[in-house]
Amino acid sequence: MPLNDKPFELIFLGPPVSGKGTQTELVANTFDIPHISTGVILQNIKAETNNPLAQEVASYMDNGKLVPTELVNRLVADRIKKDDCSLGYAMDGFPRTLEQAQYLSQITTVDRVFLINVSDEAIVERMSGRRVCKNGHTWHLKYSPPKDQLICDTCGESLFQRDDDKEETVKSRLEVYHREADAIVKFYEEQGLLSKINGEQSIEKVQQQIIKLLVTDLRSKIDWNKS
Repeated sequence: MPLNDKPFELIFLGPPVSGKGTQTELVANTFDIPHISTGVILQNIKAETNNPLAQEVASYMDNGKLVPTELVNRLVADRIKKDDCSLGYAMDGFPRTLEQAQYLSQITTVDRVFLINVSDEAIVERMSGRRVCKNGHTWHLKYSPPKDQLICDTCGESLFQRDDDKEETVKSRLEVYHREADAIVKFYEEQGLLSKINGEQSIEKVQQQIIKLLVTDLRSKIDWNKS
């Protein structure tokens, strides 16, 4: 199959808690294509005891180390060749670096890249306002507040803020994100593939904008008569 025969080879980019994972899943379900996440790929490989790569992947993940780019690239390349990707895929979590974006362009033809734009201020508010209990129930002081800011409505356990959600940690993560993502965004902008979506709208409105663009793409590919 030629590289450009798949109508849906889609990449979703965005900062932490921008909603890119949610939108990737929604698009995958809408067009019956797989939602590909590098995190899921790695977890699946790690669980496949008969896979020769399982031990190698586990040696990195179990020790809190990043899996080397070369290995991630190989796993992604293998994943998008599977039969369920015959019409394409919706991918998030990859590429994470400019080098990975360049590698992807060598092995496939990306149709469109969606950047779910959310301001740093909104990201900090979304994450720093989260509270959890030891049983995993999650609340947000602004968007889904518990009756008592210190007590979980569901189980009555104490609520606390995770270290990862503290403002200084969130800002540090955003610095890393921008350092890596800005070059990727520029790379896809220069190819005319990037579509920026306002991620500070409702989930439904974000989805509607994305679907509208994809339907327009499909009509163009099948030479739809718009008259």
